[in-house]
Amino acid sequence: MKIRIAHISDPHFGANNPDVVQSLTTRLLELQPDLIIMTGDITQRARLDQFKAAHAFVESLKQFQWAVVPGNHDIPLYNLSRRFFAPYSHYETAFEGQIEKKIPLEQVQVFTFDSTSRFRLVQGALSQKQIKDLVRKKLIQTDVRIACFHHPVDCPKRVDEKNLLRNRDQVMKVFAETKMDLVLGGHIHDPFVTLSGERYPDIQRQSVISVAGTCLSWRTRAGAPNSFHLIDVDVDPHHQPRMTISRNDLDASGSFSPILVQSFFRQLDLGWSKQENL
Repeated sequence: MKIRIAHISDPHFGANNPDVVQSLTTRLLELQPDLIIMTGDITQRARLDQFKAAHAFVESLKQFQWAVVPGNHDIPLYNLSRRFFAPYSHYETAFEGQIEKKIPLEQVQVFTFDSTSRFRLVQGALSQKQIKDLVRKKLIQTDVRIACFHHPVDCPKRVDEKNLLRNRDQVMKVFAETKMDLVLGGHIHDPFVTLSGERYPDIQRQSVISVAGTCLSWRTRAGAPNSFHLIDVDVDPHHQPRMTISRNDLDASGSFSPILVQSFFRQLDLGWSKQENL
């Protein structure tokens, strides 16, 4: 059985390329994912009109199931009254009930977390209580578990170290204890896929880390145009799960197409390993 997930991030409605919205919509319709996960920075300045534009985009793909988490840009920056007393009001108007929930798919369970705070402008964190309340108390028997939130737990470039989840070491230990298989994030606009053992060698059970780039914003990084990740999870009752993550970039013709495919397989208590191309 194959479960297909589209991982998009950082559209920044209000600072997005309008032409790319249709290109992304067309590509997602072609791919027919079982779930679309959007990991934050949905808007540029958390304004109601920007959330309305984001909601319209999601409605255009309403035949698919969605998981949506906020980013630091989804909390008002200049409206201090709203920032401190109603930071998620516009977000919840557009995406009611989306903050911190579990989404069961067949043989796959997705957990959404909020790594933002009204008291932090950029950096993110998760409390162990957040994880325990949502994960440990609500685990079901399933083959693959996925955690998604805005701030990444790894990055490819030293300049982005300051943008990583603040308490990532403790969080990754809890994820290993609860057998989390895949950890999704965004925030840095620099697509990246790796194994947790690269940064967290002391944690025995490895998970796969996927950091998606910006799917719509004009605020791209060098060598990283608008992009998203397509995740195919293969579950079989007689074999350990396998996973393929394809990076889809916006090309010169204005279409999204795969440019890099990485495959992973799970080894019982050791967690995940990369499948090297033969």
